[in-house]
Order: sequence, then structure tokens, then C-alpha cells
Amino acid sequence: MVVGAGPVGLSLAIELGWRGVPVTVIDQGDGRVPFPAGEAIFSRTMEHLRRWGCAEEARAESAPPTDYPHRTVFATSVTGHVLAEFDYGVTNRSPGVYGPLTPEGPAFLSKFSFLPLLERTARGLPSVEIRFATRLETFDQDSDGVLAVVRDLESGASETLAGAYLVACDGGRSGVRRALDIEFEGMFAQGQNFAVHFRAPQLPALLRERLGGPAVQIHTLSSARRPYITVVNGVDEWRLSVYLEQEPEPGDAVAWVQEAVGAPIDVEILAAQPWSGHCVVARSYRAERVFLAGDSAHLLWPKGGFGANTGIGDAVDLGWKLAAVLQGWAGSTLLDSYESERRPIAVRNVTEASNNWRSDSQLAPDDTLGRADAEGDGARGEMGETIRRSRGKEFRCTGIQLGYRYSGSPICVPDGTPEPPDEPDDYVPSTWPGCRAPHAWLPDGSSVLDHFGRGFVLVVSGSADPSALVEAAHHRGVPLTVLRLADPAAARLYERPLVLVRPDGHVGWRGEQAPADPGAVLDRLRGAEAGNPAAGSVMVTRTGSARVASRQL
Repeated sequence: MVVGAGPVGLSLAIELGWRGVPVTVIDQGDGRVPFPAGEAIFSRTMEHLRRWGCAEEARAESAPPTDYPHRTVFATSVTGHVLAEFDYGVTNRSPGVYGPLTPEGPAFLSKFSFLPLLERTARGLPSVEIRFATRLETFDQDSDGVLAVVRDLESGASETLAGAYLVACDGGRSGVRRALDIEFEGMFAQGQNFAVHFRAPQLPALLRERLGGPAVQIHTLSSARRPYITVVNGVDEWRLSVYLEQEPEPGDAVAWVQEAVGAPIDVEILAAQPWSGHCVVARSYRAERVFLAGDSAHLLWPKGGFGANTGIGDAVDLGWKLAAVLQGWAGSTLLDSYESERRPIAVRNVTEASNNWRSDSQLAPDDTLGRADAEGDGARGEMGETIRRSRGKEFRCTGIQLGYRYSGSPICVPDGTPEPPDEPDDYVPSTWPGCRAPHAWLPDGSSVLDHFGRGFVLVVSGSADPSALVEAAHHRGVPLTVLRLADPAAARLYERPLVLVRPDGHVGWRGEQAPADPGAVLDRLRGAEAGNPAAGSVMVTRTGSARVASRQL
């Protein structure tokens, strides 16, 4: 059972359904998207969509349009002076600088199009059920599974659902997390902000005239509020965000938009809401048969777009592991690795997002920036250099997107080599155990990544003999296929003649030749160290009931 039908809950449902696992998603909302947020869809997330079969649909039906440039501009205002810009040749159709690194460049998708896409994809899988207007009331867990009492908010009727596991994807105020008494650790409310969804048909023409063309974001230094505008549909809808130290007054939203634009354009306010930036991670991600994922496990600043992408990474990691347990080939400790792998990634990402916010908050407006003289030119030049130096890594975060790795994972086998550098704005492909297996195009036009997912894949190059690992997998009932790399460039990229890739596309083991004990390697990768029982025999010792507080999703 999955609680919450946001991007993380729906992604987990797709991941499980894609693997043939029955899953029920409940959400007390009505399925409508009330506010546009979370537009940056990372390359790694798009690779997951590619595997699920919906990446092309995401790009074809995208808002903004497929050819809209992913260009970010810093300016005194929309009608003022450009201070710096970041443009890496990316659109929803073109991967730009990401092309050599991935079969799927990043996308910029309005939540109005992204969430319906995920819902359609999930509903297209026969083992997935989605129930809106359904609230989780209570749950109990024991060694056999989880019983959840849910209420239909339209009829008022309640019923009990049974499942092997329950995953909380119910947001930052997660009732499930509170019921489990799992606390967040870190800094709350590092800054108060206000967001405005608005319509302004004149804005595209102003961008072409004054800023050199379309942009997905325009950050302004027009005031201490630092208003910035984000595209929603690429035509007439936008989102504005401001730093705010006091409650807004009626009419402020229109004034903020006009302040960012630098001109009294016509503005229609569609929606507005406050929000806070946080830097927190849940103390733990699991209480026996109940797991946390997405915002229920971590909250971060939207500086870099890490939030939903981090949560979808949670869903993929947990999804393949739950499937392995339920399909009977996992070991008893596989599910323990979810927290040990994903929590450090959350800490890394919330920290980097907070650092991005701090860098942005140090950019102070200055009247000199608007002057049309030599002093103004000099001030703008200095500010532009400061922006490029301090803010650039947020807008080309290839390391955050593709370079995360599961260092010290209990289900990866280290090979004694140094860990590759982990820089947020740089990605160097590597098969170091725990890293994402690199992309390479194969002679048949497919990516190496297209061959990963259903089970383990042993990538073989040269004359290496895969038979020992294949036999060990067969003996244990572990799904494993062999992929041979005939292309010398792809073989060099994979660094070792034998690379064992997990169902989530991360490297679990690599070697020059078959390991001395191939069974021990397979046992470690499936969470079944020698002597440990199969997952089905795990006993859950904690029982009892926990009441879940009502919350609006």
C-alpha cells in the first residue's frame, strides 16, 4: 500500500506495477493539481521514465513546449539589464550538454502535465489501483503484514485494506511519520517565501525584446524580496516567488510581479501560497513494514530542483527491493539497505540545496546596477561575475543528477579502489561499485541502460567468462541476464571485463574475472549474507496500532 499520490507515490506505484507487484495507492485529495511547482525533471528521473515507457510522452505533451530553451537569466528586472545567464543548449527535446552522458536529457515540465502523466502511466499497469478521496485512518502491523483502515471521503464508508508493506509518500507533514514517532533532523524554516501563479500574456514579448529570448527562470535583483519568475506553460502562465519577512497585503502579488518585470503589465493572479525552505531529513526511513519516501523523509529548498527527483530516486530504490522480497528471491536484509543507501543521498541533496539558497541570498540589490553609465557598467560586470561563480552549479548539476552513488552500501561489493570525486556540477562516468552504470549507445541503437531493470545484468566485455555468476544466480533463483559489449569504446567505459548491475541500474560488483565465491557476491547483492534466511522468514517483532493524524494533501 502507498499513501499519497504525488510524484513520489505515483512513481513508486509505477515501479512496483512495472515489476508486476500489486499495489494500492490512496490519497485523500481529488487528483487535481492545485498549484504549479517542481518543474525540473532530472536526467536520471527521465531515464526511469524511459524504462517505464513514458519518457517520449512526457516530452511530446510537455508544458512548456518541447523547443522551449532551459535558459536561466539573472537581471535587474525583465525590462532592465541582463547580469548573467546560464544556457547549456537544453530543451525538452534536445539534451544539450547532457547528450554524451545519458539517453535522456533533463526536462522542464509543469506539474500540471507531469502528475497526470504519472497517473496515466500507473493506471495503465494492471496491478496498480489508485483511489482518490480516500483517507488513511489507522494502521496496524505485525509479522504477517499491515492492516490499514481507510475512509472514503465521498461516501463516509470505511474499510480495512491488507498489504505486506505500507509506504508513506504523504508529504512533509506526513501523518504516517508522526504516528511512527520518527522525527526530522536539521534546520526548519530557514526562510519564509511566497509563491504566486499568475497569467501575463505580455511577458513572452518582453523576454524576446529585453532579455534576448525565452527563459525558464528570470531571477531579478529588483528589491530585497529577490522576486524570480518561472515559466509554467510557455505561453501566458508563470510562477513568481519572493523572499518575505512579513505577511503580505492585498494587492501585493500584482505589485511583486510588476516589480520583477520592471513595468506595469497586466497581471491576473490565479493562485498564491506561502512556503518555507527547510534542510531536514528523517531520523530513520523504516519502522518494520512501514517505510518513508519523498517529502515524508526529507524536505529541502527548491534551489536546484532536487526535491521530487530525490523522492523519485527513493521510489526506484525501494521499489525494486520490495519486488525482490515479494517475488521470493531477496535475502532478509535487502530492505534494510533502503535507508542506508537513500538517507545519505537525502543528506547530500538537502545540504547542497541549502548551500544554493545561501549563495542566492547573498546577492544583494544595488541601485548602481540600474545606472546607464560607466559606474553602472562596472557594477553589472562585477555582479555578473559573482553570479556566474556562485550560482552556476545549481543550473548545471550533472553530478547531483547522475553522479550520486551508494558509498558503503551493505549490498554493494567494494573493490578497494578510491571513490570517484563527487561534485554537484560535474559527472564522470564510473563503474565504481554503488555508482549508476554509465550510458553508452550500442550498435543496435539502444542505450546500455535500456537493458537494465528487470533483474541483475552482467555486462561482459572481452573474453571474460560469465558462467560462474550465471550459475550462482540460477541456483538462487535470482533473475540475471548477460549483456556483451562488442564496442571497444563501451568496454573501456565499463572499466572491467565483468560488471554486475542491479535492477535499479547501479553497479553492485565488478572484476577482472569471476569472483572466487560467486555465490557470496550474489548473496550480498540480494541482501542474503551467508547463513541468513530468505526474506520470507523474517520475523517482525514490533506490533501494535498507530493512529494517523488527518492531513490535507
